[in-house]
Amino acid sequence: MNVDGNSFTDAYDDKVRPIMDKIDQIRSLLSTNNDGVTFPNVVVVGDQSSGKSTLLEALSLVELPKGSGIVTRCPLVLRLRRSNRRQVYRILENNKKDVLDETQLDILKYIEEETKKIAGSNKNVVDTLIELLVEDPNVRDLTVVDLPGIARNPIGDQPKDIHQQTTKLIKKFISQEGSVILCVFPANVDIATVESFTLAREFDPDGVRTIGVITKSDLATNNETLIQQLLMEKEDVFKLTLGFVAVRNRSTDERISLVEARQREKDFFQSHSVLPVVGWDCLGIEALINRLANLYSDRVKEIFPKMRNDIQKKMKEVREQLSNYPADLDTPAARLAKYYELAEFYVENMLKIRFSSSYDNKHTSMINTLHNKFAKYNDIVNSFTKELFTTSYHEKVRLAIASCVGEQLPNFLPHPILKRLIGDKLDQLWKITDILINECYHLAEKLLLDQNLDEHKGHVLLMKLIPAFRNVVSLYLKEKNQLAHHQLQEMIRLEKHDPYTMHNSYLEKLNEFQTNMKAHEASKSTVKNSSPPEIKFREDDDELMFKSAREIEQTTREMLFSIYAYWKVLVKRFMDYTALTLRAGCDFDVCTGIKERLRHIPMEQCDFVDSYLAEDASTLRKRKQLQQTKERLEKVDAILGGRASIDTIGNYSFIDMNPFDNDSMMTLDKFEQNINTSSSTATSTAAAIVDTTKK
Repeated sequence: MNVDGNSFTDAYDDKVRPIMDKIDQIRSLLSTNNDGVTFPNVVVVGDQSSGKSTLLEALSLVELPKGSGIVTRCPLVLRLRRSNRRQVYRILENNKKDVLDETQLDILKYIEEETKKIAGSNKNVVDTLIELLVEDPNVRDLTVVDLPGIARNPIGDQPKDIHQQTTKLIKKFISQEGSVILCVFPANVDIATVESFTLAREFDPDGVRTIGVITKSDLATNNETLIQQLLMEKEDVFKLTLGFVAVRNRSTDERISLVEARQREKDFFQSHSVLPVVGWDCLGIEALINRLANLYSDRVKEIFPKMRNDIQKKMKEVREQLSNYPADLDTPAARLAKYYELAEFYVENMLKIRFSSSYDNKHTSMINTLHNKFAKYNDIVNSFTKELFTTSYHEKVRLAIASCVGEQLPNFLPHPILKRLIGDKLDQLWKITDILINECYHLAEKLLLDQNLDEHKGHVLLMKLIPAFRNVVSLYLKEKNQLAHHQLQEMIRLEKHDPYTMHNSYLEKLNEFQTNMKAHEASKSTVKNSSPPEIKFREDDDELMFKSAREIEQTTREMLFSIYAYWKVLVKRFMDYTALTLRAGCDFDVCTGIKERLRHIPMEQCDFVDSYLAEDASTLRKRKQLQQTKERLEKVDAILGGRASIDTIGNYSFIDMNPFDNDSMMTLDKFEQNINTSSSTATSTAAAIVDTTKK
């Protein structure tokens, strides 16, 4: 049976050995932190003086530092490999091996001296590795990591944060998915108080890669408790998927060899009451070695394909990053050509696409958004029109006319009054137009600048230029905003200069009012039972204006009709021009204008392109690092058998626009809320007039 068992073990190890050899080859080429590759390890964790080091001695057949307090102060990695003869090596950088001759060198003292070199003479812990390769006929193929014991309270000259230091280092290793966690605790300690299990469950909640090791079995206070823990049959017993193994190793002060200690352990369990109940599968260092080796081998075979995929994925990422570091930008002409290429890409692929209605299937097009704003603008302007129907406005007109009686011939409308009242309405119109302009350009700026740049972050040169490009966009939109204000404000100024129109609708409305007024006056003198003359108007507002003013005195009424007729003409031409101006400035002309602005920058600022695209030391260093990483990953892939902001530019300053932080900016919705009361009053008055007329 023994021979068959060894034959099976040898055959199993021979199948896994080629994979492990490849993993050993790539360990020195890869960094777990930098390359994100998971290596299979057996990580040994436990409290101080829990028997970790003596357990590792039994596993590796290497004398290790032992004692009270923190003896292990840096991770000790032991690569155990079965071989025909015994030999120990120190693994150096680039996977070089330095032979340690055990006949001439005390390995225990060597490890202690190396620990002092790495961690210093203090009692702190560090994460720098000491790595040994142990070849021996009596070991199984494993890679074991010994970590500092968990120190709850600082003792003597230990650092005050020693608990944080030790647990942080342990978490770093047991968090790796490829690791098997060996939680070590002595038999005379209540398992409920063992912190290593708490840490293990944090990263292995289902216990699928954790084995419990009960050391110092000769010190167990209750053999029945030991049996129940190994069997894990009772509900109140701590359970692990991979179970527990009990061992008895030599103590710190015992002067017997590792071979003698292993034989003594066999004799101890042979006569122990636990053996008939649990069997040899849960007892002794050999049971632990076999369980670990089989589990470790399974983990190696499981992780190996993932490791190859991770390497190839990482290699693809590095190649893509390298492609974003073009090597031919060593002349001003090359840099200028690259600048124009990137500016074109930015406008065509990052700006223009955002004006489409379906660029992300979530947002409407800019032109549709503007149309909705214009509709809101139109509603508010209509509320200004309805103000003309109110008795308060009629009284305002009457008083204005009364204030200039005698200044001109009777029966003539006072032109200065008409001009002033039209001017008041134009002030209203400009106020809301000013809000509309700012809101539309704010929306355009938000659309162009409030975007996720993650998909482009690998494009190094583009990302260097993005802050400057964004400043150009902000400045361009600010200038267009100012231009729109100037153009529309000039229209308001011309309207205020002197009311004038060549549009026939002005006279047509006045004639319509006069005709209907005559009909209304005639109806007053007709017989009561006769039908009143039919009054027709082209627009509902015309009818409301007429019915609200027909009963007031003639001069005021005629002035109101003139104001209303001219206001209607004025509003139509101004609102159309406003909409056309904003559609062009916030949509149609934006990308063309920004592209043109970007193309002119190198001509206006001679050192602009070089300040961004000339290679600096950082860029050169990054390219070199990426090239080295690429070559390193290609070597690894071959081994594994894989398939072959900126506010200033030079001396030129850009203005920080802070485009989206102005919560107090007036919007059309806010303005509409502010005039709701007066609008409601005007509507109620107009409705009352209509109801009275119907009655």
